[in-house]
Amino acid sequence: MAKASNTGKNTGLANLKPAWKKGQSGNLKGRPLGSRDRKTVIWEAIKKIAEKRDMSPEEIEAAIQVAGIEKAIKGSFLHYAEISNGLYGKIQEKVDVTSGGKTLADVIAAASHARKAKQ
Repeated sequence: MAKASNTGKNTGLANLKPAWKKGQSGNLKGRPLGSRDRKTVIWEAIKKIAEKRDMSPEEIEAAIQVAGIEKAIKGSFLHYAEISNGLYGKIQEKVDVTSGGKTLADVIAAASHARKAKQ
């Protein structure tokens, strides 16, 4: 297995820059023509159901919300989580990105100190 070699070049954050120029999209072809997002698909389904039941789409949407809340009250955590996330936002998970519990600031400071020591 070949060993990784240090070329002496400072790669720094250069490898984190996008491959495209400022103002240019990373998705040159864009969204395929005729494709629909999830919101559009759901809203179209709600409108079809509303038409069949002689109701407005807003009434169907409200009925869906009521049904979800009733399921949450009966103990459905999935429905509770969706309602809670909608009302208050999703709880952010904190992840330790270092080993040993060191903070990112500590890791950066240690790397900076080591780099200065080499010079």
